[in-house]
Amino acid sequence: MLGIDLGLQRTGLALSDELGVSTRGLPNLSPRSRAEDVAFLIDLCRAEGVVDVVVGLPLMPSGDESPMSKRARAFAQALEAGIRAEGLAVAVHLVDERGSSKAAAARLVDSEIKKSKRRALLDSEAARVLVEDFIAARR
Repeated sequence: MLGIDLGLQRTGLALSDELGVSTRGLPNLSPRSRAEDVAFLIDLCRAEGVVDVVVGLPLMPSGDESPMSKRARAFAQALEAGIRAEGLAVAVHLVDERGSSKAAAARLVDSEIKKSKRRALLDSEAARVLVEDFIAARR
């Protein structure tokens, strides 16, 4: 499973193992064009044997759409279309990501990672939270 925490400057990525027992953060993706990002992620799905992609949906605290949630929906649709065009059997899921960044930040503090390094790891850690929450919800 691949987790994607979309951002304007950095997009966090994380992968689960085949059994959904553990996750690992990947290097952040620096967004380029949507087409380039989709192509990169399709290649990643193919290389890693991904069967599910979880894209974070940044809703407002009230649950309403935000400008970023509209961007996430459009990105997920483009990714899903690209995956279908490639003939891959990969499902794309949008998941509510409210609280994932806070949970990720808390985990980084708890792991005693130096404050100066936390910012670079926050996005991939948030993607890990998305994947882990999605796996837990499926069980």
